[in-house]
Amino acid sequence: MVNTEYSNKHDDSDKFILTFGYGNRNTYDEFFAYLKDFHVICVVDVRLNPRAWSRKWYGEIIETVCCKQNINYISKVSLGNTSGNNNWAPPDYQEAAIALQEISEIAQVGTILLLCAEKNSCRCHRVDIAQQLQKLVDRKIKHLE
Repeated sequence: MVNTEYSNKHDDSDKFILTFGYGNRNTYDEFFAYLKDFHVICVVDVRLNPRAWSRKWYGEIIETVCCKQNINYISKVSLGNTSGNNNWAPPDYQEAAIALQEISEIAQVGTILLLCAEKNSCRCHRVDIAQQLQKLVDRKIKHLE
């Protein structure tokens, strides 16, 4: 269930589709700051495999961290990238379309953050995902560094 507290306090101009790549970050400091500053209601993990060189960024760890902040976490491996570069090629286009629709419904409620490994948004498929979501829900996109 998505926390709807945010939507009751803010109008649509305050809601975003954010993207964030954890890169080689050793702490959650910037991640937490963004979650708080933008009133994120849901972190959407768009990695094909929600694992990392550091267990700190494993999906189940991020889910626990988000839960402690009263923020929802969902992993959508169907939005992962099989192309090996920033050109998004989901594992199954039909499943990806379903996932995009589900996420767009959450984005109607409040700000979401798309999480991936690549720190530089220009080199990450999450930019394409954000653009696809923007077609479904009229939200500004902001790529966080």
